[in-house]
Amino acid sequence: MGLSVRRIARFWLFCCLIAGVLVSCTTQPVILTGVVTDAYTGQPVVGATVTIGELTLTTDDQGRFQTERWRPEDTLSFKAPAYEPLEMSLVDQPGVGESRVLTVTVTTALRPNVLSGTITDMYTGQPVGGAEVRIAGNDGMSAVTDESGRYTLTNVPEAFTVTVSAPQYAPVTEQVARVTVFDMSLRPNTLSGTVTNSYTGEAVAGATVTLGAISATTDDTGRYLLRDVPAESGKITVTADGFASVTQPFTRTTTLDVAIRPDTLVGQLIDATTGKPVPNAAIIATETLTSTAVAFVRINDSVEGRFRLPNLPERGFVQVLAPGYAKRVIPIEPGKMPDRIELEPFYVRGIYITAAVASVPSLVDKFLDLIERTELNTLVIDIKSDLRDDLGVVYYDSQVPLVRELGLSTPRVDFASILAKAKERGIYTIARVQLFSHDNALSDARPEWSIRLRSTGEVYADYPGPGIRYAYLDPTNQNVWDYNIALAVEAAQMGFDEINFDYIRFPDWFGKYSEFSEKLLFSEPIDPVTNPGRMYDVILEFMQRAHSAVNAAGAFMSIDVFGRVVNGPSLTIAQDMTRMGEFTDYICPMPYPSLWWGGLENIAVPVKFPYETIKIAVRNGGRQMMTSYAKQRPWLQDHTDPWAPVVVEYGPVEVRAQIDATEEQPEAASGWILYDSANIYKGAFNGAVRPAP
Repeated sequence: MGLSVRRIARFWLFCCLIAGVLVSCTTQPVILTGVVTDAYTGQPVVGATVTIGELTLTTDDQGRFQTERWRPEDTLSFKAPAYEPLEMSLVDQPGVGESRVLTVTVTTALRPNVLSGTITDMYTGQPVGGAEVRIAGNDGMSAVTDESGRYTLTNVPEAFTVTVSAPQYAPVTEQVARVTVFDMSLRPNTLSGTVTNSYTGEAVAGATVTLGAISATTDDTGRYLLRDVPAESGKITVTADGFASVTQPFTRTTTLDVAIRPDTLVGQLIDATTGKPVPNAAIIATETLTSTAVAFVRINDSVEGRFRLPNLPERGFVQVLAPGYAKRVIPIEPGKMPDRIELEPFYVRGIYITAAVASVPSLVDKFLDLIERTELNTLVIDIKSDLRDDLGVVYYDSQVPLVRELGLSTPRVDFASILAKAKERGIYTIARVQLFSHDNALSDARPEWSIRLRSTGEVYADYPGPGIRYAYLDPTNQNVWDYNIALAVEAAQMGFDEINFDYIRFPDWFGKYSEFSEKLLFSEPIDPVTNPGRMYDVILEFMQRAHSAVNAAGAFMSIDVFGRVVNGPSLTIAQDMTRMGEFTDYICPMPYPSLWWGGLENIAVPVKFPYETIKIAVRNGGRQMMTSYAKQRPWLQDHTDPWAPVVVEYGPVEVRAQIDATEEQPEAASGWILYDSANIYKGAFNGAVRPAP
């Protein structure tokens, strides 16, 4: 038994020795493992293909792979969709070739090389199809978005410049690095729409649409397209010939339709009686009947009587002032304005009263009654006093700033009441304004605005009789112009139909013309000898300014001239009917028979022949104004001048004779006005004017 135990022990010892020898004679395999991650995110890359020689492995959901079939001299190749391929030499990896290493681990990161994203509209959030996404510096590396705004770019570098562009959008360029998704919102940079007529809805062709420095013009269908619209908000303006411009804020939008309002009246003026065109007129547009014009055009010697009035307000009135015609007032009704305007001829038959008479209501009523029951249709009223004690004081509560500053008005006349009564009876009203003479009030308040004597510096004045002084304001001083024009506009806005300027002249001079400039001092050099033309120009320049202002206030304008001016220009008063006729609606000469002291043509004593005298004067004045804008309308004598060389008592017969002589020449005169400084009117009140028809 002892022998057996020893034999068994020797057997197991032998077996162990054999096993040790066998183990020592066998090589243990080394396992190659690895992890593949995303170079940008560090996340595992699932399904990556790993090639080792002829062996191909695939990474699991942890990005891992493992194999025993490899050699140190092998090269690993890594590929995965949307990643840049990578090769790796195993011999360079840690642990490869070391003895007693049972596992070699390789870690690698693959760089994504695909860029994708969505391009949308910045304003609407909707996808933008057809946008181009381009990588700078890589020819041909671009993609176009599909209908859903999606794109994909492959083989993109790690860092690059990307530009996104699309028709009707502002391009965007950005520096990008280590991204696989790039979404972008594009800002629309076009604005389109249609411009239409707000009254008719029709397309407006040729309209200009402006936004900042860019503009476009509408086509025949009213469509426009603005390109390169800036990102900043602003104002868009639409203009078109014959339409009011429209300006409105521009914000984040790509379409904008605009309706614009026609603001131009194109028409023709026609004589309602003859059907012939009216050649001369001022056409204005006002927002109210008492406001000044917001649109104004004048036609002068228009063969067809056609006019074009732009800048019409949306609401208000069009007023037509044509010499020889009643003013036509047309309410502005959108889309209903006439293109043919008929004007009724108007023949003034007037009578004059002073401001002093106008301050007594019972006397005013007496004249209104006379007008209403006779052929008379017009009342002329002074708005300044013609009394020697307060000559030139404004006889109502004027709101003209300078009048108030100088204290030159007094509420003596209730013009609102007078005008209301006159309009109720259909009576035409004229406000008479003394201009460069018969205004001592302004001269005394502002003597520096007056003509002065060179010798003493005192104000120059006429002294026609004991206790009578007529200071003379300087016709070249534009402060005098502005003062009287402001009064005229105020009178028009009170409701007067016409403004009449009297004493619109330089002083008459009976000495040598050379003494005129030697003795008198003006605001500018005035000399009837060396530069008589300048004197005429001064009067015309005032008239031009006044005419526009008075017409713009909705009233006609007339001026008074000496009777002798019907025969031609006259110095030193600087009145010329032909030239003055271009800057007023009516010229009113004063050819009173008692004032033709030197005779008239073949009439030695004109005061004895009122019919013949006025016949000649009206004829001659008509010749002076044959081609003028204005019409002639003479003052007729209804008074007796006791200082005339031959005194003739004037009554109904003499006054009627003058009226007949005027009315027999309708081509030369457009009415007449009776004058009596005392307002007694022995002719008018005793049958010289015929009963109302």
